[in-house]
Amino acid sequence: MMELPTSSALFAISASGLVRRAYSPTLSYAKNGVVKALYRPLLVARSAQITGWKSNDTFKIVRDQLGALVQRSCTLMIGMSAQDENIKDLFATMNAQKGWKWSNSPTPIVFSAQDLGDDQKNLLIVAYGEADYEAHRAEICEAARLQAYAKPLLVALLLHVLTSKLEVLVDDAPAANLDASGRTAIVRGLRFLRDRVAVAGNSDRLLLARAIASGLARARHQLQNGTSAFGIQSYFPIDGDPAHLMKGKLGLKSSGQREAAVALGLIGLDEQTGSWTSSIDDAADARSGALRVTSPTASARIFLAANDGVVTNLLECGAFNEDDDDAVVICSGRIAGRQQRSPSGGRRDGSFGPRYLAFGPMLADAASLDDLRDRFREEVSI
Repeated sequence: MMELPTSSALFAISASGLVRRAYSPTLSYAKNGVVKALYRPLLVARSAQITGWKSNDTFKIVRDQLGALVQRSCTLMIGMSAQDENIKDLFATMNAQKGWKWSNSPTPIVFSAQDLGDDQKNLLIVAYGEADYEAHRAEICEAARLQAYAKPLLVALLLHVLTSKLEVLVDDAPAANLDASGRTAIVRGLRFLRDRVAVAGNSDRLLLARAIASGLARARHQLQNGTSAFGIQSYFPIDGDPAHLMKGKLGLKSSGQREAAVALGLIGLDEQTGSWTSSIDDAADARSGALRVTSPTASARIFLAANDGVVTNLLECGAFNEDDDDAVVICSGRIAGRQQRSPSGGRRDGSFGPRYLAFGPMLADAASLDDLRDRFREEVSI
């Protein structure tokens, strides 16, 4: 479900845990003895099984894949992983092949721990070599500690990754008059929203992670495909690549995500100044948007759409209707074949219907960040 921070990040719970994760999820849901009989031999749990794991041909492919992952990826280790002999053997192999150096940046091996125990220090010795470890013991141990508990750390990483990807999208957004300081300000808006989410969900982090996944899924299906079915939608990542590989990616040019990321940043900036507050509706509700913004006088569902065809799809699938006063549709492209409503306009019956924002052209034409913010706030009009 979670998007990994970069291609150089490995969440090593333990080799046995990874084997269980790779081979045995079906066991939890098995309804007959045939499935249990098939997967039970692949569980690695007892000490003898952990010791024999490195020579058991059943796990050769897993061993090879883990070895390659350790060679090319930095490692964040959470839990009791370092006590397992098979894990230590993997990192000893890394040292034998002259892989990571303790002085590399970012730090190749990091433990989620207040203080390092003997097992963790022993793993650092076999990974970096005894000579280097003894010569730089204090620096190595200090760099290898990330003093955070597992649950808040993992949620923080998730929020950091998602925000980092949005920041890349903002940096690549087509806006000729939006200078570096303007883009930096928009990034501040994104980070404000990130921090609000973290604080609001801190009391139940599992629920928060699920809410992030379900909310992102609905927003992405709406943005990209114009679909908004009932129930929790299948997960839809921002992008399959890590953040640093998204920079300048041609496939994202027409996705509408760059413009959408800027719009989210603007929402965050105006929330900082008290213009409105943002929230998330029930992600299982087919009529919920990407988020909701509420001012002292009104509230609106915010829908993100990559282009006008997607807007039509959202109308046809019932995400919102033409008489919904509380819908704001932010289109990353132009709005064609549909009346763009001025906040001062209305229908004969006094209703307004949805507000359609051709945000791509607005972004391209804005003279400055202040101009963009004023025009955006006026069009959202709540």
